[in-house]
Amino acid sequence: MILTLQCYRCGTDYEYIGTSPHPGQCQACNSPAVPPAGSLNVLNSSYWESANGLSKVWVYALDERDRPFEFEVAAQGNRGKLVALRVDGIAVDPQVDETLETLPPAVKIELADAGIERVDPNILTQ
Repeated sequence: MILTLQCYRCGTDYEYIGTSPHPGQCQACNSPAVPPAGSLNVLNSSYWESANGLSKVWVYALDERDRPFEFEVAAQGNRGKLVALRVDGIAVDPQVDETLETLPPAVKIELADAGIERVDPNILTQ
């Protein structure tokens, strides 16, 4: 398989060629702030909802290289937006890579369980 990856830390684009999950580190700066290696295993999630219908969901997961990922999604009704991401303890700006709006399947399932059916880059949330 050939994967095109981008480091969320330094912005370097590079390709990984192999049959196992990628190493989980940027080839240029050695940062672990790169996309998940293989699939994600959700450890747990938490949910908060206000009286006016705004909510937040935090999903905690590990990739196949045991790197922790924390996704924070703000929502209004059944539509949400990725507002924060931490990879191995490093805060990543969700705007750095438009592919972050396409969340991993395991994260989408957790969000659906919380009533968030769609993650949209254009939704305005507080």
